[in-house]
Amino acid sequence: MSAIRTGIGKLWHELVRPRGHVRHRFYRGGRRSESGIALLMVISSILLLTVLVTEIARGALIRVQLAAQQRDDVKAEQLAYGGAAFHRLILIASKAIGRNEMFAMIAPMFGTNAQELWQALPYLDTRMMRLIFVNDGDVDGGDIADVKTAGGLTDEQVAESREQTSMLKRNFLDFDGDFRSDVVDEERRINVSKLTATNLGDLLQLPQAQEILAMFQTEASVQYLNRNNLVREELVGNLADWVDPDDLRIYGGGSEDQLYSRLEYPYHVKNAPFDTREEIRLVDGWHLDGVWERVGQSLTIYGSGKINVNTANKAVLTGLLMAYYQGVVNENAVMPTVDEIVKLRGQPTEDGGLYFASAEHFFDSVTTGRYLIPAIPLKPEIKNAVTSQSNTFRIGSVGEVGNARVELNMVMDFTDDATGKVLFWKIR
Repeated sequence: MSAIRTGIGKLWHELVRPRGHVRHRFYRGGRRSESGIALLMVISSILLLTVLVTEIARGALIRVQLAAQQRDDVKAEQLAYGGAAFHRLILIASKAIGRNEMFAMIAPMFGTNAQELWQALPYLDTRMMRLIFVNDGDVDGGDIADVKTAGGLTDEQVAESREQTSMLKRNFLDFDGDFRSDVVDEERRINVSKLTATNLGDLLQLPQAQEILAMFQTEASVQYLNRNNLVREELVGNLADWVDPDDLRIYGGGSEDQLYSRLEYPYHVKNAPFDTREEIRLVDGWHLDGVWERVGQSLTIYGSGKINVNTANKAVLTGLLMAYYQGVVNENAVMPTVDEIVKLRGQPTEDGGLYFASAEHFFDSVTTGRYLIPAIPLKPEIKNAVTSQSNTFRIGSVGEVGNARVELNMVMDFTDDATGKVLFWKIR
């Protein structure tokens, strides 16, 4: 600091010191020159103006960038809405067409129910559509790999994909950015909101409880439970405790809150219905990744409570057949049947495919050995636990423009509403 002051002092002295001989005609004897102060003021003024102009330009640039980002955020949000609206329209049309008797007769020939035509377009990605468009429909693995390597389509390809295709209408892809959306039915999962019993005996008789218990009965799941000292009945009981109004544990007794009061960040049992599917992970035991990966991903809080055997994945089908197997069962007893169902399901009937038209049809198909499905003995009660169509759907949509990204998730119920009742909505 002293060195700086010394340097400033020397500079000041140099600027204001008298110059030349004091008797020189350009100097007044005994007075110090002020030309150095004027020079210093000019330099300071120029420096100040430079800083001021730079800050103004920088501020203007920042405001322009912020405005551009806000513009892209709005566009991305609207694209996300557009993707969700597109699949909502598909669902509305699918349900409307499904009520047409002619389409209802034709649809099984193509391996589907007329009300399940949404499965023909389960997702939409405008980036892929642009790639197909610019390649005239001829796209192979190499084209996709090139796009991934380049980090997306080139500006020229995007411009080409937006070109007007007709004088009468605008190109569908003529917009900034891209969106991708998808739809899945919630009836493919097990609805834990139906676990409403207040004692263990009644709880374990519920179809949803039996299905969850059966999913934990596979060899890999049993080994995981034993290794981590977990009891499958307790895991199911904890789900019921989370929503029931009392504080008494169904499995083992005691206070429900005691499971959560010992945590590093304790919280209380909700004692109210689930609000989101992710809330299941707050329940004791279900916070474990191993439990969630094996069974938790197959759970939902929406739907009628019946499993759609036309859309349920392999793990859920395995648990379903094991839960209602007539006699002693292990996964090896039902796997050939499950594999064949997954293989035939969705294929056109003329090619040997199979679509389950009803719960009764599913029961007959699996127990009689028709349609090339290995027959297994099942309890008739399974007919009350399954369905052949879905009414509750989860739509996900992501809009992207530049660096802006908006994600939209919604759940819609078409049970009593032809246009779909919104059960859940989240945007981020």
